[in-house]
Amino acid sequence: MKFKQTAFTDTFTENIKQWAAEIPDRDNSAIFHVYVPYQLDNKCKKVDEIRNILLCEAVGIPIIGCSATGEILDGQMRDDDIVVTLMIFEDPGTQVEVFSTYSNSEEFDAEEVLEYAMGIPHLKGIEILTACNYQRLEAVGMVFDRLPKDVDIFGGVAVGDTTNAQIVFVNDHECSSNGSVFVFYVGPELHIQTNRMFGWKAIGYPMKVTKSEGALVYEIDGKPAYDVYNHYLQIKKNENFFYDALEFPFEVQVDENTKYIRHAKSVNPDGSIVMSTNVPQGSYVRLTYGDPRRIIEHTKQSGLLVRDFAPEVVLIINCMGRKLFWGGKENIEIAEVSKYMKTTGFSALGEIMRYRSTTVLNNLSIVAVAMREGAAKKVIDLDLENMNQDTSMPITARLAIFINTITDELMDKNSQLGEMLYKASHDALTGLLNRGAIERLIYESYENSKNTPDWHLIMFDIDNFKQINDQYGHIEGDKALKLVSDYLLHNVCSLSNVEAGRWGGEEFMILLTGYTDLQIYDLAETIRKQIKQTSEAQIAFTISVGITKHLPEESVPSTLDRVDALLYDAKNNGKNMVCSDLE
Repeated sequence: MKFKQTAFTDTFTENIKQWAAEIPDRDNSAIFHVYVPYQLDNKCKKVDEIRNILLCEAVGIPIIGCSATGEILDGQMRDDDIVVTLMIFEDPGTQVEVFSTYSNSEEFDAEEVLEYAMGIPHLKGIEILTACNYQRLEAVGMVFDRLPKDVDIFGGVAVGDTTNAQIVFVNDHECSSNGSVFVFYVGPELHIQTNRMFGWKAIGYPMKVTKSEGALVYEIDGKPAYDVYNHYLQIKKNENFFYDALEFPFEVQVDENTKYIRHAKSVNPDGSIVMSTNVPQGSYVRLTYGDPRRIIEHTKQSGLLVRDFAPEVVLIINCMGRKLFWGGKENIEIAEVSKYMKTTGFSALGEIMRYRSTTVLNNLSIVAVAMREGAAKKVIDLDLENMNQDTSMPITARLAIFINTITDELMDKNSQLGEMLYKASHDALTGLLNRGAIERLIYESYENSKNTPDWHLIMFDIDNFKQINDQYGHIEGDKALKLVSDYLLHNVCSLSNVEAGRWGGEEFMILLTGYTDLQIYDLAETIRKQIKQTSEAQIAFTISVGITKHLPEESVPSTLDRVDALLYDAKNNGKNMVCSDLE
C-alpha cells in the first residue's frame, strides 16, 4: 500500500500528476480523501476546484471528503489547510467501492446495499463520512451490523455550526449538508484493525433524566436541563454555548453495563437541551471532563495495539471536543505515532466505530483505523512511555484532576457509609430489618399516628424451631429462617407501607400502615398458608401468628405486649394458626 498526502497549495496540480503515475492501471485501485476546514469561506467552491483537478489528472479514482475542524498533515493537526490524501492499493485483489445517499442517479438504499455487500468476497471494512442526523445514521448502522462480525465499520461526522454548514461530498456530485458517503474496502490481503481511545472522567454526582424525548432533554432532577450547565459551570445561553458545553459532555448511564458520552448541541428558551443523540428518560447522567492522565493512558494502550498490527497507514478520526480540551496541544496524542507510521485523518463532530458487532457513534474519543496489505512486517518500536513528558498541563486540567479525585473519594465514602448504615439496620442472616430498626419504625408510626392512618402489627414465629435445630442441626435451622425471610422480602415487603424485620431468634415482626382489619387478617392467613406450602419442599414447618391494631392513646409497649400475647395464644392453642383481637 502506498500513501500520499499534501495540502492544497500552488504545487497541488503537479503533485497530483506525479501521484497519478503511480496508480495501477486497474479499476478501484485507489481512493482520494479530502478534508476541508469547516469555517473556510466558499469551501464548496474550493472543493469543486480541487475535485476538477483530481478528476482530470487521476481519471476514474473515487473522491470522498467532508468538512472538519482540524486536518492531519505530516503527523500534525492543522486548522486552516485543505488536506488531500491518496491511498494506493498495490495488491491486485484489493479494491474500493463508493456509495452515497445523495447520488444524482439514485437514492441510497441500506437494505439493497447490505444485500450487495453480503455477496462481496473478502469485504474487510466500511468507511462512513456523514452529515446526516443520528437517527438516520443509527438506522443505517443497524442494517450494516447484520454483516459478519469481522467486517469493520468506521468513520466520522462532518463538522458544522449555525454559521458554517457541515458538508460531505463524493466524486463530482454537489456538496451535501445532510447526506452520507460509504466506502467498501475489499481484498484477501487487505487487513484492517479499529481501536477507540477514551479517557473522559465523570465529575460530580449522578443526576436523573426526569424528562426527555429522543435527543431533547427537558429536565434533570426535576429542573430544566440547562440549569446543570448554568449552576455548575456558568455556561450561558449564547452563541458560544455549543463550544463551551462541548468540553463538558454527559456520561449517560442507562443500566449497570451501558455507559456512553453525549454532548450538548444547543439550548432552547425553555431550558431544554438538544443533545448529540438520544438520552433516555430515567437514565442517569454525570458531567465529564478530560483527565489528561486517563486520556494519555488510553492512547498508550491503543497505540500498542496499533504498533503490534504493523500498519502501512493509520486513519485517525479525532473528536472536536477532545481537540478543544487540549487547547492547542492535541498533537500530543498523535505525534509519537506519526513519527513511525503514516497517519491521516481529521477532527470530527462524532466518531463512528463498530464495537462488539454494534456500530456506535462515539463522542470525545479517537478512532484509529490501521490498514495494511499482506502479512505484518517488523513491529515498530514506539516510545509511548514518553508520550506525556514535556507537556505542560493547563491549570484547568489540574483542577479537574483535583475535582475528580475529591468526587471519587466522597462517593467512595458515601458508599462505605451506606454499607455501614445497612449493616447497622439489617439482620446479617436474613437481610430483613433487625429488631432495633423495625422497633424504631414502630415508634415513628406511633409519633405520627395523629397525622397518619391506623397501623397494625403482625408477629409470628416458627413452630417447634428448637426441634429443627436439635434434629437437623443449626445449618438447617438457618435455612428455615432464610426461607421465611426470602418469602417476606419477595411477597410482603413489596407491598406499599409495609416493613418486616427479624424480632429475635425465630420471631418476625411486620408493621403495616393504612390497611383495614379485614385486609390484615387475610394477609396474615396468606402468610401462614404460603410459608407452610413453601417449607414442604425442604424441612416442613408451620408458623403461629398474632395480629393486632394500635389503639388510640395507647403506648407502643402496650401494643407490643398485646401482639406478643396473641402470638403465644396461637402457639398454646395448637400452633399453625392466627390469633387476633381485631373485630
